[in-house]
Amino acid sequence: MALTACPAEDPGTTDSPTTAPTTDQTTTDTTDGTDGTDGTDTTATTDVPTGTTDTPTGTTDEPTGTTDPGTTTQGACDGIDIPGIDESGCEPLASDYQPRENNSADDEWPACVSDMGPYTLVDNPPSTIARIVAYENIADLLWRKADPTADDFTAARNEYVLPEGLESRLVRREDLHYPAIPEDEWDPQVDADKQCTVEALAAKYPERCVGPSGMKPLVDEAFAAGQAGEGDANIHAARIHGGLLWFLYLSVYKEANTCATVAPKDCDSAWAYYTGGEAIDAPIGMGAEVNALSANAHERIHDGILATRCWRDIAQDMGNYPLLDELPADQQDLFEQGWEQLDQGLHRGYAVIVRDHMQQYIDAACSSAETNVLWAFLQVAGPVLDREAEERDAAAAADLTGLWSAESPAAEDVAKGIAALDAIFPCP
Repeated sequence: MALTACPAEDPGTTDSPTTAPTTDQTTTDTTDGTDGTDGTDTTATTDVPTGTTDTPTGTTDEPTGTTDPGTTTQGACDGIDIPGIDESGCEPLASDYQPRENNSADDEWPACVSDMGPYTLVDNPPSTIARIVAYENIADLLWRKADPTADDFTAARNEYVLPEGLESRLVRREDLHYPAIPEDEWDPQVDADKQCTVEALAAKYPERCVGPSGMKPLVDEAFAAGQAGEGDANIHAARIHGGLLWFLYLSVYKEANTCATVAPKDCDSAWAYYTGGEAIDAPIGMGAEVNALSANAHERIHDGILATRCWRDIAQDMGNYPLLDELPADQQDLFEQGWEQLDQGLHRGYAVIVRDHMQQYIDAACSSAETNVLWAFLQVAGPVLDREAEERDAAAAADLTGLWSAESPAAEDVAKGIAALDAIFPCP
């Protein structure tokens, strides 16, 4: 179905009812692998989610502002016609793990614990679940409501800085798409997974150390401005949304890797960072946002998560889980295959969220509504895709990088950006 650029403006969202996760796997003895400081967290699963678990509608995550319908610019967007997302022809690769197709019996993967579909924990429910609950609570306080108050920002920041919570991981998050910091430059007094907390290393390797160099400053600044009542509260909320979504996107990818290289239970964290510990048909957090826009992308991400979990089951010996560098080449290759499957799904899922906000921007611009809030989100979330876009299609990527640097682009320029995004990030 085609989406034209000039529909009537969508109404703003309202707070959703409180809903608790339906998972029955949570216990009070939680662990979080390499994402924890000491491998345990007794605060995580005693918290009952108070944030909404309703999935986004795919229309408005941040308020876009309203105008008198009489001021709509007639004909301003004539000729702009953005096709709807068509994934009817999407097909997995022959090498992909496909648990939803005949329980993986017809793909190239050996039988494993994931074949029946639901995620099977390696260890105890991870403390990551509590972080996604906090993300949901922050969403309800900030970007799922119009005009959050200074008190809302303070309450949201309290969720953000909970012990062993979102902030504790965001400030050291690494982007594993970039080369690792050379070991001979490590600070010997700092753990291997926390080298990016060393200020000099974060400054020298900002792309790898994206948590302290990129995410932390923008999230801290937006919280501070919101708490002080400075500027547009909705813009600050949109920037926090973009920063935290960026963090979740990279965290799924990172934990899937350290599941193989550091701690097997990090597979559980990868799953929880995406679903919030929920089943595939009822995710919270990033999973809910993707699922509301593209069931295919959501399912393919989940398949990728199950692929790394399947690999972890295949590469075990009587309940012992050897790490990646201890295994033969064929097992290492199989992990890379599953991890890449997950990466492709994540790129597509993240791209459809960005695309939806671009569509909302065009709709607002074509009806003379406010676009600043949507653009604030896109200027944070959009450039996250630049590295992968450049690798896939440099010419199309240039259209996107130029777009993100604009202050207030015209609707036709954003439409061109959607076309580039669709070309670069087709269905996984």
